[in-house]
Amino acid sequence: MGKNNKIRDKNKNAHRLPVDPSKLNMGNTYSSAPEYYYDIEFTCCDCKYDEIWTASQQKWWYEEVGGYFFAGATRCRKCREIERERKREARKQAGHESEV
Repeated sequence: MGKNNKIRDKNKNAHRLPVDPSKLNMGNTYSSAPEYYYDIEFTCCDCKYDEIWTASQQKWWYEEVGGYFFAGATRCRKCREIERERKREARKQAGHESEV
């Protein structure tokens, strides 16, 4: 979790999902996996919009996609789309991605 992120206190136990530690990419750490995912409040690093990274989104990211467990959300959905497009355009300009 980033320094601007915190577990959402409102209805904390109503918005939790169990963690399957066998599916996590914990990297090289002595830390143990948490028991549950909770909704996490964060502020987008680009637009400063307050956003919530839901327990179900975290479960998908960490367990299905295999995202590194100690990485967290930093951008809201709109800013992620803008950043993806910016990177895609930069790859095109550099000749690393062909036009589709």
